[in-house]
Amino acid sequence: MSQQAILLLPAASAFVYVLAALFIKQSISAGSGQRQVNLVVNLLPAVLFQSLWMLAGPVDWTQAWKPAVAAATFFLGQACTFLALQNGEVSVTTPVLGTKVIFTAGFSALLFAQALELRWWLGAMACSLGVMLVTGATWRTLAPRLRQRDAMFAIGAACTFGLTDVLVQHWTHPLGVPAFIAIMFGVTGVLASVIFVPGLKGGIPRAGLLPLSLGAVLYSTQIFIMAVALGLHRSATAVNIVYGSRAIWSVALAWMLARFLHAEEARDSREVMLRRLAGSVLVFGAVLAVLV
Repeated sequence: MSQQAILLLPAASAFVYVLAALFIKQSISAGSGQRQVNLVVNLLPAVLFQSLWMLAGPVDWTQAWKPAVAAATFFLGQACTFLALQNGEVSVTTPVLGTKVIFTAGFSALLFAQALELRWWLGAMACSLGVMLVTGATWRTLAPRLRQRDAMFAIGAACTFGLTDVLVQHWTHPLGVPAFIAIMFGVTGVLASVIFVPGLKGGIPRAGLLPLSLGAVLYSTQIFIMAVALGLHRSATAVNIVYGSRAIWSVALAWMLARFLHAEEARDSREVMLRRLAGSVLVFGAVLAVLV
């Protein structure tokens, strides 16, 4: 497979991610609680990715704390993502998640002494404008809008996912990708069980069972696709640029499928969705500015 063809994988992953988010949001709207959602979505990849041990070489277990730390930050990002979906719309929370690239560059500078170039500041400005359009805020109202629950949790997810990306980028080599991913997602499964099983009351509502199942399968699928893309392509930057298109897909798909999935976007006007689409394009522009 050529390097250009491999980039179809992160494009597919971006598309699948948005479908997963839409189904998970539908399940939450149908009454699925945060405990059920986090437990199902974390346990499925935890089990599936243990198959990667078949590809792993000898493991230096003194380095196992590194994927464990990455698992903790990823787990926190997952929890923030689902809280953002509970309190907002997919066409708002996912573009805001696109600000992850700014946090990734910032953590790289803070933790690993990588310089913040002019393009980072340009990307930060593009992200700010994009978030304003997506959330409907102005320069004056942006700070209060970001304190609302959906934006606050989405930015928290972007921050912790950005930190996770940096840790994975710098810590994977000693263990190798298969072992690192297997340990990392194994730990997220353990964390989900320890935190969400105690106090779990009731099952998943019948109306939320199918969309949560579909969402969990799709979510795990897009993680696996991205892992394969990063393993096959010579440029992680190119892969992440293409994956950044999920900001645009989130608005387009939410708009097109809103009535079918009974999503909140069905009640939003054409002007609101066009503004969100423009904002998501700016967020994707920030991805280009930082990574190209």
